[in-house]
Amino acid sequence: MNILAFKKHSRSFSVSKPLIVAGCLAFGLMAQPAQAALTFSFNYLNPGQGFDDPTFGAARKTALNEAAGLLGAYFSNYTANLTFDVSSSNVNESRLASAGSGSFEIPGTFQQTFVQSKILSNGVDANGADADGTIDWNFFWPWGLGDTVTNTETDFKKVGMHELLHAFGFSSNIGINGGTNPGQPETWSNFDNFLTDASGNRLVSTGGVFDTSKIPALTGGSGAVLFNGANAVAANGGAGVNIYAPSTYSPGSSTSHLDDDTAALSQLIMASSVSDGLKPRTLSAIELGILKDIGYTQIEAPAEVPVPATVWLMLTGLLGLLGLNRRKAAL
Repeated sequence: MNILAFKKHSRSFSVSKPLIVAGCLAFGLMAQPAQAALTFSFNYLNPGQGFDDPTFGAARKTALNEAAGLLGAYFSNYTANLTFDVSSSNVNESRLASAGSGSFEIPGTFQQTFVQSKILSNGVDANGADADGTIDWNFFWPWGLGDTVTNTETDFKKVGMHELLHAFGFSSNIGINGGTNPGQPETWSNFDNFLTDASGNRLVSTGGVFDTSKIPALTGGSGAVLFNGANAVAANGGAGVNIYAPSTYSPGSSTSHLDDDTAALSQLIMASSVSDGLKPRTLSAIELGILKDIGYTQIEAPAEVPVPATVWLMLTGLLGLLGLNRRKAAL
């Protein structure tokens, strides 16, 4: 099973607090997801701590279920109950959370994860009684569990959507040296089928053999590794999408995320790291294109729920106050 890690962003950002609050209000009122056909069953493995913490556990479970609902709304044309074993830790490290899902090992092929297979088959279980996927959460960091996230907290729901998407198949099996058996067919993810170097040459052949001449691309920086699926390219203005390939290889992150150092990608859900504060919880056209390329051909953005006129009046008044605060802060 390939476990993908999500890291806390180490860079500093200067963000206007009034704008953060306005974004929170607008998001909470305008982007409520439609009911998804996917359901999620989470099996919490750490009694008395983490998601079962006597003080915070219930709120953490609620936040994870709400993150799953936000993501599931994009998959309303599919029907499946997805099972996850959920563990937790409390470790002073940059990793915020990690997740994964196994697959069949068939050398020379590009495989769906068990979660992905279950979704695309509308509920057929490929791995029997075992959980379809796993999630581990690091509660060392302060988390914003709701729809108000301060500048000292990490947006739990965004991270939850991110981790679930790894289990959905947004992940690579490529390692620091490409594969583990040079020159021989190996098992790859569907995602790997679309990875190329900067010139558009495949990293893994159609026969499932990693091209060892492409190893330098794995640490080549922005633009060295691209996702070149047709839907993603169309959403990206006709160009391949930059995939995370930092100069120092990062196990669990390299080649399985969008590139953080590309400005247009750095704040998207599937970037490899996240800074504190409320973040977008909607999938971009590029991310939707990638998901279509790896097999989710029926995925679509959920319809927005209309906002009542009385709420618009309240929101207008609040934004007016925020504008005054912002002008005062600039003096």
